[in-house]
Amino acid sequence: MIEMNARLIAAILAIIFSMVAVILTVYWVYSDFDTSYLGGLNTNHLLFNWHPVLMVSGMILCAISSLMSFRILPFDKLIKKYVHATLHTLTIACICLGLTAVFQSSNNPNTSADDGYSANLVSMHSYLGIIAIIVYGANYILGFTSFLLFKTLNIAEEIKAALMPYHIFLGICALFAAVIAVETGIMELSSELTIDGNPACSYSVTSADMNPAVHYSIIAGKFYFE
Repeated sequence: MIEMNARLIAAILAIIFSMVAVILTVYWVYSDFDTSYLGGLNTNHLLFNWHPVLMVSGMILCAISSLMSFRILPFDKLIKKYVHATLHTLTIACICLGLTAVFQSSNNPNTSADDGYSANLVSMHSYLGIIAIIVYGANYILGFTSFLLFKTLNIAEEIKAALMPYHIFLGICALFAAVIAVETGIMELSSELTIDGNPACSYSVTSADMNPAVHYSIIAGKFYFE
């Protein structure tokens, strides 16, 4: 009983802290006290600012709430399963909208903060984020098909039982990856790595950067050992 109560309290605290993270992110993004704040939210020149709000809301709040739903909700297993799936779907929606915000702000001068084009996928945060999204998406597909559509797909109970440990493991990995991606994203926006006063992991573009990989030799050339 004591262990169960401790788990319940821990689950509730996890959701509360994730709510606090969203509130602090919105405050940081929406405020304009000085240059350390992002200055507001809109769908024009501050479109990018929706990216951290949506990513923290989805990959932290919705994801953690989904993981904790089995522990804190006083419903039967089927209802918990639907709540779990719904919250994960909201996470996927937030991820899609968050990615749309960042790529649209980089590739469209009308929604860019500096009225120009920006390079895409040029930081550690970008690739950690991609890894987190791939792991999260793979686990979402696994869970949706194996545990929600199992009757439609005629998946046997033995297969479900065999897949469950992998689903749980991938879910934990996805959460850790999401937290790391969010933390590196906040660090990237709070500080800037430069070489000779120029962004270290970037390059100049004069049009929409639809294929960042073709520029990676430029980035690699900025780093060398003497």
